[in-house]
Amino acid sequence: MQLRYLTGCLWLFTSLCFAGSQDELQYSAACASGKKLRIAAVGDILLHAPLQKNAADQGFTSMWQAALPFVASGDIAYANLEGPIAKGINKSGQEVTDPGNQFDNHVYSSFPLFNYPPGLPPALKQSGFDIVSTANNHSLDRYEVGINKTIDALNQAGLKFVGTRKKEGSESWVRLINKNGFRIAWIACTENTNGIEDKNQQVLYCFKKKDHQTILQTIKNLSDKVDVIVLSPHWGEQYQHQYSRRQQHFAHQALEAGATTIIGSHPHVLQAMEKYITKDNRETFILYSLGNFVSYQGTPKNRSTVVLLLDLVKGENGTQIKAVHFVPMYMQNRQGQQRIRLSKVSKNSQSVARDIISKVLPMKNAVYSLDEAKSENCKTEPRLQVPQF
Repeated sequence: MQLRYLTGCLWLFTSLCFAGSQDELQYSAACASGKKLRIAAVGDILLHAPLQKNAADQGFTSMWQAALPFVASGDIAYANLEGPIAKGINKSGQEVTDPGNQFDNHVYSSFPLFNYPPGLPPALKQSGFDIVSTANNHSLDRYEVGINKTIDALNQAGLKFVGTRKKEGSESWVRLINKNGFRIAWIACTENTNGIEDKNQQVLYCFKKKDHQTILQTIKNLSDKVDVIVLSPHWGEQYQHQYSRRQQHFAHQALEAGATTIIGSHPHVLQAMEKYITKDNRETFILYSLGNFVSYQGTPKNRSTVVLLLDLVKGENGTQIKAVHFVPMYMQNRQGQQRIRLSKVSKNSQSVARDIISKVLPMKNAVYSLDEAKSENCKTEPRLQVPQF
């Protein structure tokens, strides 16, 4: 039986979806004790020309300074890296003289063929990020050589990645991370690569039949070997707050196979979060799209974003989701090139950003300081009331 609830959805006994609800998404393990792990996650790092120019003058971290405390609060911090980091490779995939960290629209370029300078991976590492997805529609913007050079740049900075592999590589699509006594498996995939042919199968795809089956089987194989499985799909329709049935079906398949959480990207706007209860009675979590983290896209919905804070606990009942929080943010990118940066949306703000975020996500899960995000401040009485029909 499918029931509609507000602008989101409610599947009785299995799924609670939130899109613009004032209810709170809570988990039964909110007060559980045991080993703890926090995943901090942000959306698309989409460096249009003004952002690259700004970074050349002020450094990359200047653009996301307001997010740093929340990113640093994560035991693991994740971002979607939307584009290659291919030193000395032009838009034709040829090796040329490298301009350093300077945007020249030849080697380092913006839409439609992105390429970012080598200063980006160290800046991400310095900012506290641990892992990035490299599987997205811009993965092949510098062709096969671009993927190889991106991997080299990330490895050199000590930044983990997932979703692509080298031309000659046959390594696993899974990235394993050990942290706080948790064994975490991360998988990332993309819906497409903007029509650029992946001649050497360097990218993992969400919906190509063989890759789709590989993802689900890999999750099943890992389900009794690791504590947490994260899937980061690059999917959905750009600029649309509503996720598709195709997205939801794939998410539910992955969660039923054993995944713990789905953290999506690609639409460049926020999409709803969902608590999904699997057939084996696990409480799982989906955020269909985190939107942009940093970009030069100008509409308010493209500039409204969040830092996701996902808390997990491992105890006698295994690994469970303890709490979901998010920090509302807004990308300031229309006040001059020298003032491109994220800002935190204040708690009592009447801003456009707060209005947009509140129409997509349950604002009772919003936090505005690290003290508010402490999952130890658990609530023993769930506030979520299932509507009566």
